Amino acid sequence: MKKQELENKLKELQQEYDLKQKEVMKQFCDANNPYKVGDKFTDHIGTIIIEKIRYSYTVTGTPSCIYFGTELKKDGTPKKNNDKRNAWQSNDRQKICCYV
Repeated sequence: MKKQELENKLKELQQEYDLKQKEVMKQFCDANNPYKVGDKFTDHIGTIIIEKIRYSYTVTGTPSCIYFGTELKKDGTPKKNNDKRNAWQSNDRQKICCYV
């Protein structure tokens, strides 16, 4: 085996590891996500109706969900301007989220 072959093999292994690591983090997020598309989510900014769920993967922190949706008024109806924004699971005002 030559040095270039070693480097190529190590690069392949790193890519495989990164993919598997993201999959495990996604499984963790799904297992600890109490919300689904169509639910209302409230954080310190306000309330949104969830249209899409993405994942926040950080190697140094706990992975969590990012909810994307339309902002709602206090009465639960969409705002006139139909603004959309992201909301992080860690900012949940309805329930203090703890990852145990």
